[in-house]
Amino acid sequence: MKIKKMTALLMTAAMTVSLAACGEIGQSTGTASGTEGAGSTEGSAQADDGGNVELTYMHKLNGTEKYVGSDDINNNVYTRCYQDELGITLKYTIAAAGDDYTQKLTMAIASNELPDLMDLPPEEFSELANAGMLADITEAYDTYASDLLKETIEVDGGVQLASAKVDGKLYGLPQLSAADGTCDLLWIRTDWLDNLGLKAPTTMDELLEVARAFRYDDPDGNGQDDTWGIGFQKDIVKEDGASPGSYEGFFAAYGAYAKAWVKDENGQISYSGINPGMKDALAQLNQMYEDGLIDPEFGVKDTVKLGEDIAAGKVGMFYGLEGMPWGACKSNIENDPEADWQCYPIVSATAEPAKPITYVRISRYYAANAKCEHPEALVKIANVFQDKINSLDATEETLNTFGVDPSTGINFAEYAAFAMDPAIQKCNTYYKEIKETLNGESKVEDIHPEAARYYNVIKNFLDNGSDKGADSLGWNYYKFIGPEGSWNTIINDYKANDKLVQSVFFGAPTPTMSTNLSSMDKMQAETYVNIIMGTQEPDTFDDFVKSWRELGGDQITTEVNDWYNTTFGELK
Repeated sequence: MKIKKMTALLMTAAMTVSLAACGEIGQSTGTASGTEGAGSTEGSAQADDGGNVELTYMHKLNGTEKYVGSDDINNNVYTRCYQDELGITLKYTIAAAGDDYTQKLTMAIASNELPDLMDLPPEEFSELANAGMLADITEAYDTYASDLLKETIEVDGGVQLASAKVDGKLYGLPQLSAADGTCDLLWIRTDWLDNLGLKAPTTMDELLEVARAFRYDDPDGNGQDDTWGIGFQKDIVKEDGASPGSYEGFFAAYGAYAKAWVKDENGQISYSGINPGMKDALAQLNQMYEDGLIDPEFGVKDTVKLGEDIAAGKVGMFYGLEGMPWGACKSNIENDPEADWQCYPIVSATAEPAKPITYVRISRYYAANAKCEHPEALVKIANVFQDKINSLDATEETLNTFGVDPSTGINFAEYAAFAMDPAIQKCNTYYKEIKETLNGESKVEDIHPEAARYYNVIKNFLDNGSDKGADSLGWNYYKFIGPEGSWNTIINDYKANDKLVQSVFFGAPTPTMSTNLSSMDKMQAETYVNIIMGTQEPDTFDDFVKSWRELGGDQITTEVNDWYNTTFGELK
């Protein structure tokens, strides 16, 4: 398949979004008349006393939002911006996090009381779009989406946007997934390597040697048997970035992946969780478990619990994503300034190089109710985040107001509706700008304002002797996007040497997935865990494969191939 060449977002000429052109929404005073079966929007789309149009909205929160003064989800810097610059008053009828949001969304769908604008998981989006309950926003997107919004959404050649279409019509905007940032890296305590006179592993045999030394040779020098060679968490069959403690980097050493749908040279797509290489990977993990290199309680520890072990200095190596300096590793540095972490490429157990898997993880779609009189509001609101945060015209004041406030640490961007951040483009662009500025090849005032914020923190960290204890945030930024950052040292190398494999299926479940996949995933996870812990022999993997195919795997494989050919036919 030939996908359009990726655009160079944020490296193009500055583009100013004209919000004044959006003002005509505020001139409408009509109520939503609607069509049968589209859900209830009674009482919405009304002009308020200030001439604004009120639209109802359901939004999944992160659960970490903090507010200033009397502000709340219905009254904050973004809602006021939508009112002042777009003539749109958003009324959040549902605003919740986690399972609470899922339960309220389910009730809203069951009672047919959906708001004007919605934040929908993939399966619910697909169901509502196919049922005719969502507005066709094709024309609205073509007419009102700013150039910057289109660059952000279509940076992959329109692949993820295509998943929001039914019969060629666009029914939503996908919350973009930065696929490159989903690949596993190998994170290692370099101070432990130094303490034991070891080098970072480049093969699976060397990784096992390091894991054994980290477990039994007292790498922290405290004289106690309290460290683990390599950290894993409980969720083996998972594709949503279970990090730290991912298994995908380890499985890739054997040419296998737990949840990936991989296309071969003939264009056929198959499920890698039943790949023969997986049997070898599980057998090796079983040996590591028997040798005591893995915490025997891994099966009950989620990423949070493993992160606590990492922060407490109990783990010296794990597979994880590029953002680990933001989380457990940073906490470890704050607890022990003598600690240090560095990321490395994953290793191979065969003569072939290990290729990390990447996933397109569309967690949500932003959509408008079919009864909404102003579905174009969805696109216009989405423009705002691009204008305030991602535009080259953004200023430090703008970023402080609509992004992270450096004085309080409050992230105002969490309030934004339809916030689509071009994370990968940002990292690539910012890394280049920061590197050139550190090397004296450019001036800080000439780079993107947000990149300049990263640069200033990194420069201060370096100028003050790279003191981790005094400046863990500086260490954090330096290891993430600085000269030794994960983007520079690993991910760009993966990309340059064609070492990334992308799982080609994403979006809403296929019909058989909806009915069978939950039990199939459970069977897969139980088989994997049992083999690792030795309660099943590795040869039982063959029985699992047979059962997986018979219980719907073969039918799902057919559906995935059909979905791929139908969804991306126009992009071939």
